[in-house]
Amino acid sequence: MLKLTTQAYCKMLLHAAKYPHCAVNGILVAEKQKEKKKEGHTSTILCVDCVPLFHGTLALAPMLEVALTLIDTWCKENKYVIAGYYQANERIKEVRPNQVAEKVAARISENFSEAAMIILDSSRFTMGCFTPILSIYDHLDNKWKCRDPSIDSFEDWTEAQKITSALLESRSYENLIDFDNHLDDLRNDWTNPEINKSVLHLC
Repeated sequence: MLKLTTQAYCKMLLHAAKYPHCAVNGILVAEKQKEKKKEGHTSTILCVDCVPLFHGTLALAPMLEVALTLIDTWCKENKYVIAGYYQANERIKEVRPNQVAEKVAARISENFSEAAMIILDSSRFTMGCFTPILSIYDHLDNKWKCRDPSIDSFEDWTEAQKITSALLESRSYENLIDFDNHLDDLRNDWTNPEINKSVLHLC
């Protein structure tokens, strides 16, 4: 069961806010779990961060390969694991996973069985972010099943809502870097240290 930290949620929403007329996507990362004994209960995977990938054209396979390789290396260096995928579709009313989302998410779940896929619902986007605007899909019995929306999917929903709202208000999304921005200029850092700092500062 995947839960989102404030930082992961903030950056997903800032990515969608920076490119409101485009589809956007990205990778969710979690802290590496210690080998756990196989017991009946499902463990909670805490998704600590996200890496914004692309805006506009999402289906460019070679670019995706480059991005995933770099993210994988970065994860290993930081004891993280690629744990999921998020996407906001271009058409506002389109809130179900499309082929691109299912393909990338399936690829991630091959290496991480508890992977989740998140679809952002841009039609419910407000500056106040009063309710979670996402659907979380878990990979069960070879199908992606939508979880009932609930604030239980967050480590701390009140904090996530407050900080996301503050960052949108201050237009922090203008400084968000995704992989497309990085490929345009390699000095652009896709780990977004500035935004991470802002989130910490507001916590």
